[in-house]
Amino acid sequence: MQDVTTIQAIALGVIQGLTEFLPVSSSGHLVLFSQLFGVQQSSLVFEIMVHVGTLVAVLVALRSEVMVMITSFLTLVQNPKRAGQLMKEDAGCRLLVALVVGTLPAVAVAFLLKDRIEQLFSSSLFVGSMLIVTGTILYLTERSRGRSKGLAKLSTTDALVIGLGQAVAIVPGISRSGTTIAMGLFRGLNRESAARFSFLLAIPAILGALVFSLDDVLQGTVSLGWGTLSAGFLAAAITGFMGIRFLLDLVQKGKLVWFSYYTWLVGVLVVVLHLA
Repeated sequence: MQDVTTIQAIALGVIQGLTEFLPVSSSGHLVLFSQLFGVQQSSLVFEIMVHVGTLVAVLVALRSEVMVMITSFLTLVQNPKRAGQLMKEDAGCRLLVALVVGTLPAVAVAFLLKDRIEQLFSSSLFVGSMLIVTGTILYLTERSRGRSKGLAKLSTTDALVIGLGQAVAIVPGISRSGTTIAMGLFRGLNRESAARFSFLLAIPAILGALVFSLDDVLQGTVSLGWGTLSAGFLAAAITGFMGIRFLLDLVQKGKLVWFSYYTWLVGVLVVVLHLA
């Protein structure tokens, strides 16, 4: 296995940036790329940098929702006696609660099954199989009907169901964005709201991934130069922002099913190549 070069860092950053938000499984594509080109999976500092890049992308792309939640949180802190009222009447507070509820299932799964899930990243056969599952989930989204709810009508039950989908997507090959958008649509959210809540859920998900990696990073050494790390960060941030805008446009047009054909194709190819 070889260290990540600057060119590979840019390529990995592009893959992370696009696949973090496009419904094609970022973990699955990173595993496949790393195995094809012999890039080390153990460069945790680099993984953190590209994840920070995607975090910046979603914060910028959804800055209006993020600012509303920050403002509501500050209001809540300044008026703790009105907490109950704010939770019912303030849209930003309700969205914050939904994010917390939607994040809890993934936290529980990551905490309980972290080591077992990490072992799955070395199996290209498993990743390929899960990409096929992702394609099926995306295909079934077009079967759901009655999708009219906006974020203002998002309930804690909706958030929990969507969060369960995110927990399943910790498995490599299962798309986090695809699964959470699909769960949102199944719960009756309109296309744009399902996508936006999925992207907002990425914020605590990415932060959680960083926290889980910090201990391993602190025990290791930084083997890559800052130029290489910066290249991966910028590539992930720029392409992540583009991926969010692109997917929002496709989701609103009802074209999410297109990605099912792509993930089926890639999944089948991976399985065939593994068995050949």
